[in-house]
Amino acid sequence: MNERQEAFLVLKQVLLEDGYASLLMRNRFSHASKQEVALITQLVYGTLQNQYYVRYQWDYLVNKKVSKEIAILLDMSVYQLWKLDKIPAYACINDAVNISKKIAKGSYSSLVNAVLRNVVRNGFREVEGDEFKKLSIMTSHPEWLVRMWKAHYGWNITKQLCEYSLLVKPMVARVNPLLTSKEELLKNPLFTNGKLAPNALYYDGNLLDSEEFKTGKVSIQDEASQMVACLVDPQVSDSILDMCAAPGTKGIQMAQMMKNMGRIVCLDIHQHRVELIKKGVEKHGISIIEAKCMDATKCHELDETFDKVVLDAPCSGLGVLGQKPDLKLRIQPENLDEIVALQKQLLDTAAMVCKENGVLVYSTCTLNKKENEKQIESFLKRHEEFTLVSERSYFPYEYDTDGFYMAKLVKSGKM
Repeated sequence: MNERQEAFLVLKQVLLEDGYASLLMRNRFSHASKQEVALITQLVYGTLQNQYYVRYQWDYLVNKKVSKEIAILLDMSVYQLWKLDKIPAYACINDAVNISKKIAKGSYSSLVNAVLRNVVRNGFREVEGDEFKKLSIMTSHPEWLVRMWKAHYGWNITKQLCEYSLLVKPMVARVNPLLTSKEELLKNPLFTNGKLAPNALYYDGNLLDSEEFKTGKVSIQDEASQMVACLVDPQVSDSILDMCAAPGTKGIQMAQMMKNMGRIVCLDIHQHRVELIKKGVEKHGISIIEAKCMDATKCHELDETFDKVVLDAPCSGLGVLGQKPDLKLRIQPENLDEIVALQKQLLDTAAMVCKENGVLVYSTCTLNKKENEKQIESFLKRHEEFTLVSERSYFPYEYDTDGFYMAKLVKSGKM
């Protein structure tokens, strides 16, 4: 297998055909060796994470506009020259030239050779411009996003958000209290305590290969994500509606916290995602979860109310850019406005199915005040029967987590 050729083909599908890197990597290389997958993964995710920066290193050397495919090839090759120093520069350039010969009948091979040799000769250039442009290029975030975060959170937080998204964050385990305990798992020296969530552990190795994961004693879940269920504080007698539940991670976590007693209804609008919930429920031996295929904006048609309603809302995903670097290259400002309207509709429906004196927990894996604080502020103006108990944003650099926002509201019954 030519790993560089394969990595280029994945990047092409992501950047030109709206493919998703995580799905492509999972499906395309299931039978490849670990070494092959490791190199392809580094090339794909490294190029996506740093695309603005690597392109800045070569585009000034080109006098004419190159094809989109060649631009991607140059991005990937410059990333190799920058980060994979165990591979000689000449080998990287030779590979790039060979790949270019398969594109546009090889008409760019001389250009690719010349540009990459000049990058090696000139070295990596320092980024110039104002503070927004520099941070945008150095961390490969759209400049509009840098400016938005600055307006919302200030420069210091913005800088940390952008820089942290380039780092590899640890894989986190969530303890299944129905099968084991944190104390029992910590007897294994490969497990260490997490930083935030009470049932979170780090694992020194590949958690997917561990016996604890295979037997259901632990699941994989980000620590900030785990805090949503902690905020819900599910009790054994509760009836809970999880409005946008797939793949079921939070529903299963709540069921475990409830000792598999009570009742949880998990909804998703797509049947194939409902099947994911059912598969997870079966794997973990949960009996109190009922998975339904339903548009959550119509969940009042269930004709019942719940003690607790969880709305882990569809969002722009700006808190998970470290895991999904392709997202920051495709998201546009107008996408944010579209999702805000859907969140508003979901919240209004959530208000209808929440019992008097019941709890509504709203969460997103994004960092955008329009989707978070301002969304809840607007909701409270429309629904005076609700009171805000708490709200918080978790910034990724604080605890090595995804970025999350969550708010807890109580329905008083008074209008």
